[in-house]
Amino acid sequence: MYVLVLLAAVVAISWSAPLIRLAEAPVLVIAALRVGLAAAPMAAAAAWWRRDELRELGRGGLARRDAVWIAAAGAALGGHFWAWVAAIDRTSVITGVALVALQPLLAALGAWLLLRERPPPATLAGMVIAFGGALVLVADDLGERGSLAGDGLAILAAALVSGYLVAGRRVRRRLSNLTYGASVYSVAAAILLLVSAASGTPLTGHSTEAYLLIAALAAGPQLVGHNALNWALGALPAATVAVVTLGEPVGATVIAALLLDELPNTSEVAGSIVVLLGVGVALGHRFSRLTRRPNA
Repeated sequence: MYVLVLLAAVVAISWSAPLIRLAEAPVLVIAALRVGLAAAPMAAAAAWWRRDELRELGRGGLARRDAVWIAAAGAALGGHFWAWVAAIDRTSVITGVALVALQPLLAALGAWLLLRERPPPATLAGMVIAFGGALVLVADDLGERGSLAGDGLAILAAALVSGYLVAGRRVRRRLSNLTYGASVYSVAAAILLLVSAASGTPLTGHSTEAYLLIAALAAGPQLVGHNALNWALGALPAATVAVVTLGEPVGATVIAALLLDELPNTSEVAGSIVVLLGVGVALGHRFSRLTRRPNA
């Protein structure tokens, strides 16, 4: 069951970067509407199927520290979407997704520091390899200010989504996937919508094609991909869930090549392979935990 759900997650999130590249709209518009369109059905479903849990939360049934974790997860997710969309707007698809693939290592560090889920020694060796590959990718963009900024944003997106996964791991032990997802997506959407309003970025007036592509982002990468990852967080360590996203660079590169005619160069391919190799060395053994049963 785990393998099928996480495979669906990888396929879904692989469409994220290509769809972002195709959607011709401001960064904040894409990020805010993507998570907002996903939050609405999640909140409605939670109100219908998890109303007892929501009622309990409304009476203060959620510990204050858990409410803080949900708020932190929502803020991290909102920041991740902004940084991720901005990164894909400035750097290549393969470089962006490869740098974001550093998230399992960052998630492992975060889980170690915050949740006391100590990573094994192999993680250290994998980190050296993976960050070496990241240096190859970044070095390839030296002299190109726009691409280098995109690389930095991709690394920031990786750090933020790692925080999101670590926070989710903390709360999902006691909260259903549906209620957790609805809460976190709503927080992320509220933050991004407020930032859009404060910055004067209009959410209307864009092309029909852009709105359809953003809706596809909400339906696929968000509702299918992220919900599958949140589901797994009910029982698996944050680093284990993050490691399945290693398939995204491969899937996104193939899709970008077919739809966008964006073929990676030799340095991008080499750097991406080294990044994935490093993350695989660090966390590959954790797949043995995929037999544990998650919370519903």
